[in-house]
Amino acid sequence: MESAAAARLPAAARVRTERPRAIQYQAWIFDAARDERYPVDGGVFDVPAGADEVIVPIQAGIPVQRAVAFAVTVEQPGGTVVSDRAKLVAFARAGD
Repeated sequence: MESAAAARLPAAARVRTERPRAIQYQAWIFDAARDERYPVDGGVFDVPAGADEVIVPIQAGIPVQRAVAFAVTVEQPGGTVVSDRAKLVAFARAGD
């Protein structure tokens, strides 16, 4: 239940009073034309609590010539430029 004070705040202010996310997921695109140590950022996303399935729009930060694989990692909110892939939660080769 929302407090009376929070109810009077504009929606944008109420968002800032909520507890910040601890993690976000980040999509990665492995391009045949690039070093596999540096996949292309495909964007960050959240998974709603209780969701069984999530459709993730992948948005490459730079042009990709030939995608050969995709990965999802757990990162700090906002993502990272280069992931250490310590928390790799999904990986698939293109065409699998």
